[in-house]
Amino acid sequence: MSTNPFTLAALATTAVPGLDVVGATEDGSDEHRSVVAAQLADGETVQVVLPRSVAALRTAQEHAAALGALTLATRSRLPFEVPTLLGTADAGRSRLFVLTRLGGATMRLADISPARLGLAESVGRAIAAIHELPTSVAADAGLPHQSAPTLRGTLLDVFDRAAATGSVPATLLQRWESALGEDRLWQFKPTLVHGDLQAPAFRIEGSAVVGVDGWHALSIGDPARDLAFLLGSSEFGSVDLAFDAHAAARGIGDRHVRQRAMLHAELDIARWLLHGVDRGDAAIVEDAKGMLAGLVARVDHDAGAAIAPARLETMDLTGVQEYLGEAEAASPEATLPGVQGSRAPSPSSEAETEVVEPLREPDDRAAGSTDGVGGSADR
Repeated sequence: MSTNPFTLAALATTAVPGLDVVGATEDGSDEHRSVVAAQLADGETVQVVLPRSVAALRTAQEHAAALGALTLATRSRLPFEVPTLLGTADAGRSRLFVLTRLGGATMRLADISPARLGLAESVGRAIAAIHELPTSVAADAGLPHQSAPTLRGTLLDVFDRAAATGSVPATLLQRWESALGEDRLWQFKPTLVHGDLQAPAFRIEGSAVVGVDGWHALSIGDPARDLAFLLGSSEFGSVDLAFDAHAAARGIGDRHVRQRAMLHAELDIARWLLHGVDRGDAAIVEDAKGMLAGLVARVDHDAGAAIAPARLETMDLTGVQEYLGEAEAASPEATLPGVQGSRAPSPSSEAETEVVEPLREPDDRAAGSTDGVGGSADR
């Protein structure tokens, strides 16, 4: 299929009859998705997405299912916009998706800083709003549900597999084992969770969150998972403000949510190591080993202790968390994100053709969007 924006925009009319397209621009395509912003005669802009790999199609379908679960009544309880699926259409062996396009700019983790006064609190409140939605949103739609014991068991499995590689420093094994063995950390009530929150999922205007994208992992699980990305920031004061705003907005005591968020963030590196081992990719394995060594250097003062509620100066985990999400979109077998910087370049425009290329299984190092179906790639 041509990556020419006008070709995809024209195909959008097959998914949404009557769509009056007057313009089109590239909107963050990569090797695995062609994405176009289509301007309409009424002044609105919609997003047209064509997955170009099997895994990207699966992610797009999961995103569409999650958006369907977020009814108008549910959305009215959120202080930000969520994309709406307008229509889909067959496109050879793939499928075309047309969605409303969120306004605002794509957030970077660096934006959560004193330079944007109030943004940290807005992010915390936005995440809390998701967690305050009824779990029936996911349950009624048949979306995944993880209890606290199930989630703990999943993380224990990651720990055991990582330990078996012999590549994780003893300091970290002891640290993670202590946290996983602390019963008090796992006495929490599962909530509705976004499931794959990273900074680029947020759309912001000034210091306010105006939209959230990338809902393909919507489920019932640990709210700490959605907060973990914040711990990749070096702006510790702003991170504190985000966590405090989240706690205040929820009004529910979860004293150990930050500890679990820290554990989720650190185990993302273990997942990246396992991804490299499973794929037989020595470069990924060495990448992960370097990250683990960096983490040891930053938590050495806390060696052997349980992950504490107090702030720890951990390494910047944003890159590995984002890539882990991308690796999952890029590989059917992968369970993880990957490393920022390995994102494939946007494909150049090709001559127009009505033939849709077969979906293909992608390479490791070419990454799909962490935003699911929707979202501009202002990365």
